Amino acid sequence: MKLITLILLLFIMSSCGKKQDVNNEQKNNTTSGNTSEQQKTTSTENKTEQKSGKLPVIGSYTGGFAAKEFDDTKDYVYENRITIFIDSLSGDTMYGRSVVAGNSRPFKGKFTKEGENYKAEVIEPGDDKYDGKFSFTTVIDSKNTNEIYLKGTWSANDKKLPVRVREYNLEKKDFAYDPQHNLPENIQWAELYGSDPKFPDRIESLTSEVTKYNGSVSELKKEDLQNLYKGDLEIIRNAIYARHGYSFKNRRVRFIFDRFVPWYMPVSTDVRNELTELEKKNIDLIKRFEEHAEKYYDEYGR
Repeated sequence: MKLITLILLLFIMSSCGKKQDVNNEQKNNTTSGNTSEQQKTTSTENKTEQKSGKLPVIGSYTGGFAAKEFDDTKDYVYENRITIFIDSLSGDTMYGRSVVAGNSRPFKGKFTKEGENYKAEVIEPGDDKYDGKFSFTTVIDSKNTNEIYLKGTWSANDKKLPVRVREYNLEKKDFAYDPQHNLPENIQWAELYGSDPKFPDRIESLTSEVTKYNGSVSELKKEDLQNLYKGDLEIIRNAIYARHGYSFKNRRVRFIFDRFVPWYMPVSTDVRNELTELEKKNIDLIKRFEEHAEKYYDEYGR
């Protein structure tokens, strides 16, 4: 009897061990299956990212475009605001465009990758007076903010231009239209570029009224505009275009937005289809008052 009981106990223990082994095997298989699925998901995400061109270097970079080599005897603008777009990479070729001073120009050229950075030599088509060659490097600040910068030089094809070489250090930034963007207070009393031949000793300026109205969010009325000076009306109207990223060719207007307005980012030379109905209505009304408005001159100059 004792022998039979012992045999039964050994049989029961053996069965339990097999069940435990089976459970462990199932558990391991399940874990292994999850890892495989995770690998598949990661692989799919990587392929999607590559197809969608989400490389960190792709995007828009904006900032000052300053004269480095220039002819002091000629009339030139020391600094404009520029936006450089890196649109795509194919093999060792980079494609993009630049927007500055009312001019949008495509470029392409070769690049090399040095660690996380890209070094490029790209050229514009050459059929425009202001075409040239960009030499730049994109730099990723991976140790600190992880922000990306683009810095380098631009050399004009035409060496007789007032500015032959410009330099820049641009921050990577996405453009976004925001109707709530107001003109900053430091724009008040800013001098407008250029002087009137009739009054060579006086300087035309903006006034404190220029920051009172936002033509992108409020419907302007005749009583708002009828006593404003011409310069204030001109900047209030052009602020509507600036919010859409319009790149100004007009030097007088460009000087104000490039120098005083931090949110301004030139991205296009035609924003007419982007304007809202409210903005179109306000632009038409402001233009009517601009025609007959007086200019404000700072009597003492600065």
